[in-house]
Amino acid sequence: MSDTKNDTNSGVEALTGFSFQRNSAIFLVLENYDLLVGSEFFICIEHHDDVIFAEFNNSNEISKIKAYQAKKSSSEWMLGKKLAEILAKMTKVGSDLADDEMSKNTGYSQDLIFLTNKSIRLNCGSRKKEQKFSEIVKENNVFVCYTNLHGNIQNNILTKLDGFSFEVQQLENVYFKYIDVANTDKSQRNQLSGMLSDLFQDKISDPNAALNLLLKLFREVETVYNQGNKSKLLDISKRVYSKDIFKAIDVICSKAKAFKLWRENAKELSEFLQIPISRSSNYTEYLNDCFDYFKDLKQVEFQKIYHFVDDNRDVDESSYSHADCIKKISERFTRDHQTQLNKVLVSFAIVAAYVETRNAI
Repeated sequence: MSDTKNDTNSGVEALTGFSFQRNSAIFLVLENYDLLVGSEFFICIEHHDDVIFAEFNNSNEISKIKAYQAKKSSSEWMLGKKLAEILAKMTKVGSDLADDEMSKNTGYSQDLIFLTNKSIRLNCGSRKKEQKFSEIVKENNVFVCYTNLHGNIQNNILTKLDGFSFEVQQLENVYFKYIDVANTDKSQRNQLSGMLSDLFQDKISDPNAALNLLLKLFREVETVYNQGNKSKLLDISKRVYSKDIFKAIDVICSKAKAFKLWRENAKELSEFLQIPISRSSNYTEYLNDCFDYFKDLKQVEFQKIYHFVDDNRDVDESSYSHADCIKKISERFTRDHQTQLNKVLVSFAIVAAYVETRNAI
């Protein structure tokens, strides 16, 4: 009997295999965005499994894990040795997750999901009865549970698994999922950009830039080695938290709002803030930089401007337009504070902070 061995760092050393896993994780977030907003979860890449979604509560107890074995393919999957080996590995992962020392609440559950971009043909193994006992996971049947398969198909899966070491009790947690994405990284990114555009519409001015910001979150953790060559859910260095994902999306939307606000008020604000045309025409670059500086706690001057704009909300009560409000805040900041930043950068920082702190814009 052959045994499936899981090298916890093999994926880290094969960087070309990350793109489908990373892109699939973002696809799943966007596909379920409305359901996920407000929930607490983290995502890991190449940690126990290709993609891990873990929901947790206020006590940092895990309530639900979805472990994805994400594999792209150029052809339909058949119930043969290759798929059986993957399923065997998934059951081993399920056992490892159940035994992981991370605290779990009393209602803990886990799903082990084979995720792919091609159809999956599951049958009973008999050519004569293939049509009668056949399940195809594809565009019109995207999510199938092992326990809901016909008994003959389950028996065929067990027969195929018999050539590998596997955990039979974990089969009840196994699912098969189809996602409609292309094979190449470039095409997948184009699809994700389209999903961002459809989901947020005019709230995002540059879907490609928005996608790059989300990709950056995952790149920061995907190549971190599992400590001691062992996967542990307690290893926070491998996590992308939901709060960081939602924060990134908020920043993306705030940038689009800032660009729109500037375009609609460029003449009035440029004249009052004394911003030359040469600088005003580069507003996207200045505003992008300001939003990035706000995230960097080492940028003390930008932190000071951000908190000043946030603290001086009383100005809103005596202003009759966004431009008027920004002008009054700028006047007050110039009067009350000195800064090492040049005047143009201060002005754009005030605009960016105003947009990010006034969510109603």
